Amino acid sequence: MTASAAILEQWLARAVGVYGDKVAPLAVAERDPFRNPVGHTLRTHLSLLLHELLGDMDPAAIDASMEQIIAVRTIQDLSVEQAVGFVHELRGVLRHELPQRAAAELDARVDRLALAAFAQFLKCRERLAELRLNEHLRALGPVPFRLRSRPPGACASAGD
Repeated sequence: MTASAAILEQWLARAVGVYGDKVAPLAVAERDPFRNPVGHTLRTHLSLLLHELLGDMDPAAIDASMEQIIAVRTIQDLSVEQAVGFVHELRGVLRHELPQRAAAELDARVDRLALAAFAQFLKCRERLAELRLNEHLRALGPVPFRLRSRPPGACASAGD
């Protein structure tokens, strides 16, 4: 097993740790994307993030992968610590598996991943709150929803 594969397996195991003792082993072992969409998403995108961490650190690739991971974790109503904590778990794995690499450089790269994760978490939470608000407004009927969809500062016309 290569160092990269070992890092990925350990990181994945730590990332699914928030799901508890019964679900976590299944999320790691089951590779079918239809039977285990969360585990598949994590495995795929953690692999891409690890590739970027050990390579070029392309912001677009990092954001795309982080968006997929964080979207799943946000919908599951995990706390911010649980949702983005998997990034910080990588630090210990890297120190164990790559002791020859400069710790300061790897820490800086992990910190960049953590910031990207937190930014995506905030975007996802904001979008989720917006969807919930719109759903409540729709339940109230057409007038409140139309009022919500107006630009800020626009007044209601006499026909509303």
